[in-house]
Amino acid sequence: MDYQNVISEIKRAKTIAIISHVNPDGDTVGSSLAIFKALEMYGKKPYIFCDDPISGKISILAGAENYNKDRADKYDLSIAVDCADMERMGNSIAEFKRGRRKMVIDHHKTNRKYGDVNLLDINAAASAQVVTFLLDEMGLLNAEIAKLLYSGLVTDSGGFSFSSVTTETMIAASKLLKFDIKAHEINEHFLKKIKMNIYKLKARVLEKAKFYDNNSIGIITFMQSDFDATGTDTTCTEGIINNIINVIGIKVAVAISEVGDKNFKVSVRTGDDFDSSKIALVFGGGGHKNAAGFRVNGFYEDVEEKILKAVRDEIC
Repeated sequence: MDYQNVISEIKRAKTIAIISHVNPDGDTVGSSLAIFKALEMYGKKPYIFCDDPISGKISILAGAENYNKDRADKYDLSIAVDCADMERMGNSIAEFKRGRRKMVIDHHKTNRKYGDVNLLDINAAASAQVVTFLLDEMGLLNAEIAKLLYSGLVTDSGGFSFSSVTTETMIAASKLLKFDIKAHEINEHFLKKIKMNIYKLKARVLEKAKFYDNNSIGIITFMQSDFDATGTDTTCTEGIINNIINVIGIKVAVAISEVGDKNFKVSVRTGDDFDSSKIALVFGGGGHKNAAGFRVNGFYEDVEEKILKAVRDEIC
């Protein structure tokens, strides 16, 4: 990819806003914080924003305390990280719009290319992969930044197990592993270790999993009552859906999480023969072929019925 236009934009800017998406994950936060720290090294004045708290496992990422710490009336440049569309920024879109110039760094194939400059690689396993090559080109990688980016790579690639992983992904990882980042500890933290209350949440929802169409579709549901009973919240649901898509014979797995009154966050995972993003687009969402998401309003029974129809339309 040609990074020179992106680098030129960064060189010209003094004040830069960096925006992560709502319901933040390891990729948007790891990539955004890596850019934040790199820009500080580069002599810029960066600001970083997210509409939701940086909580759960990603709260350990170095520099997370800088989110929403300060803001400016305007910025020379604003950068949306891992946001397929502007709506993914939530209320932090206000900071994005304050940028005189606007940049998008992403890897989602549903990205709408809404920036003045768009650094987009739909074949990348994570935005962290894109950022790794960018910062390497700028000579700004170090151990702290490498740890942030490796965290993004690990979380968005399922520990390098998803079909989105390519030779380029592993080349990016190798650039980061040159630094002493203790990769095994990052993998254990994000992919293996869970707290007891999250274990109880996982056991509770998996026990109530529903299967349809000769066990080709699996749905798990996180209601507020489940969070209340286990002392958890929506940030504790990440990865549990993989227990469904990993069942032999499952073509599509869906996780429905209650996030408000008649408001649900939905994650979709598919096998290689089907496209999660097509299902998500029905509801105004987006993502990747094998992993996508969206939000939907309504009574739970109606929501489940609409999702099942969208899933069946994709696999039938």
